[in-house]
Amino acid sequence: NLKKRKLYINDIKWIEALGDYIKLVTDEANIVILSTMKSFEKQLPEEKFLRIHKSYIVNLEKVEKFNSKNVEVDGRQIPLSRNKKTELAEALSNV
Repeated sequence: NLKKRKLYINDIKWIEALGDYIKLVTDEANIVILSTMKSFEKQLPEEKFLRIHKSYIVNLEKVEKFNSKNVEVDGRQIPLSRNKKTELAEALSNV
């Protein structure tokens, strides 16, 4: 509806790609924005967010656990790219 909305970066749990749009998942709502993952990723603080899959960016502070295939955020399984596993482990050790 082309409404402007204030959103705190700490409220974002993860970001999901939806074609030409992205979905920001928070506790209150899922917000869909016309943007590419690449351009939105550039606006996020690198120490707080990590792209773990071509279609997903997670808030490192919200990650509960992960294994070789998935990351768990708020009880939901999010796919983890094989080549991002070590990057995720390093990033989580710095949080």
